Amino acid sequence: MSVDIRPFRSSDLDELQQIRELAFAPVFRSFRAIVGRDIAAVALASAEAEQAQLLAGMCAAGSSERVFVAELDGQIAGFAGLSLDDNTRVGEIGLNAVHPDFSNQGIGTQLYRFAIATMKAEGMKVASVGTGGDLSHAPARRAYEKAGFGVAIPSLWMYRSL
Repeated sequence: MSVDIRPFRSSDLDELQQIRELAFAPVFRSFRAIVGRDIAAVALASAEAEQAQLLAGMCAAGSSERVFVAELDGQIAGFAGLSLDDNTRVGEIGLNAVHPDFSNQGIGTQLYRFAIATMKAEGMKVASVGTGGDLSHAPARRAYEKAGFGVAIPSLWMYRSL
């Protein structure tokens, strides 16, 4: 399968937002199930809206983050944000998603390999990506591992009601 990866165009934003919403729906459901209804109602009340704003900011003119779009047969199948730190020489894959209709076809892995190649070409020495440890993030972890990521620092977000 040949995936074309290109820079973001302003006309892509609505479709990327749709892909983000569909791809992350299971993640937000998982988070709410993990923390429970009462905590989720407060701590995660605006999570989807915040993520939509994050994507819009990444795609805004003048943003320091680069966004790349994956197309399959002319149809947008996914996207990935990329930031480069010239001081630390660390590149980071940020918010990214593949449309659920295109999952398990290697599109994410191709996006991540493209991002890594871009980082190398820009002089980065380390590539990083963050993801969740819950079951809903298992597909993302597999795709990151297929792209060569492996060293990980475990972390947890802990909550309690007040």
